[in-house]
Amino acid sequence: MHRFFHVTLAVLAAVAACSGGGGGDPAEAAPGAPVPGDGTSFSFLAYGDSRAGGGCDGNATHIKLVGKMAAEANTAFVFNTGDMITGYDKSTNWVQRGDCTADASKGSFKEIIAPLQDKAPAAGLPVYYFPVVGNHDDNFGDGWYPDKFGNGFCDVFSQATVQKLVPNHTQAKAYFQDWTRTDVQHLTDSAFYASACAKTKGVYAEFMYYSFDYKNTHFTVMHLNSDYYNLMECSNNCTVANEGNYDAYYYKHQLDWLRWDLAKAAANPAIKNTIVLTHAPLVTYSDGHAPNASWNTLLQEFSKYKVKMVISGHNHVYERSVPVYADSATPAGLRDDAKGTVYVITGGGGSELAGFRAIGSLNAKATAAYHYLRLDVKDSTITVKAIGADGSTVDSFTR
Repeated sequence: MHRFFHVTLAVLAAVAACSGGGGGDPAEAAPGAPVPGDGTSFSFLAYGDSRAGGGCDGNATHIKLVGKMAAEANTAFVFNTGDMITGYDKSTNWVQRGDCTADASKGSFKEIIAPLQDKAPAAGLPVYYFPVVGNHDDNFGDGWYPDKFGNGFCDVFSQATVQKLVPNHTQAKAYFQDWTRTDVQHLTDSAFYASACAKTKGVYAEFMYYSFDYKNTHFTVMHLNSDYYNLMECSNNCTVANEGNYDAYYYKHQLDWLRWDLAKAAANPAIKNTIVLTHAPLVTYSDGHAPNASWNTLLQEFSKYKVKMVISGHNHVYERSVPVYADSATPAGLRDDAKGTVYVITGGGGSELAGFRAIGSLNAKATAAYHYLRLDVKDSTITVKAIGADGSTVDSFTR
């Protein structure tokens, strides 16, 4: 039986007791709700893999990039595409400086991002700084979470913030399919959000995916945190008829949500752009990590629902694909400038840079550089500029 749903009633009761409650029925909070803000033009930022890892130099790079991003004019919000902390040592921690105590290399993630996190949210949004959970941020199996000081995600992003961002997926009848088996837990809001902030496996390890609309653009933030995190992974009775059994199909709940979420956005005439954020990339030629195990499934889903751009991290490089279109006839994807999705990797936030293996035909740009992205949205056009730590232009394109 799936490890998360092996939660005893006693544990749930204890979790609920320490919760602040809150959260509405996510089935009612569809992505087609009124779009906040006026007009269609806005700008936002993205970067990732800001952990140091193996030393303190990465923190100094992260601090430098944060300073440049904080100085960017007229930005509505920023995404961190994951691997916010190191996990396996004390070089980057959620709130403690740890082994990196000097001002030039301080290891407190919360302290480093304060110039961005403290910015006032744009109208209609709950925060300025939006996190994507990476493998270093939640790797329970390797003992990386909580960090070496016992701190975790909600010591930087509060439980109140989690409640604003992440729906209680286990109560969402619109897409959460497993409603017949008694061993699947449908958590109350208080239990769900307390589990998300607990320092144990549970909601944080599986359900930290969410979406929101801003002006004319829909943003989908997935919990796709490693090479091998396969949304169609199955332990037993792996048949189409059994796909709604989340004890057999461990992570299928996120794929069911994703399809519902993207379909809602595609059906909303006010939405002109859909952008997906993941940690693990789907199209990459870096020698750091292979494409995520769900790449074949997701390329087709993103083409089907006309996703304009997918922004990922995990590989410590800057990488951009040509517009890629995939369907059942071409599941590996091919270039299609009219219908394709552009896959961008922004993993130059401070971690030691990686390199590249043989570059394939779906690549448009590949370079190892510390950087962040500025994305300017105007109607249905997105202009992207990758800006180096030295202020140089690493790449620019319009989609």
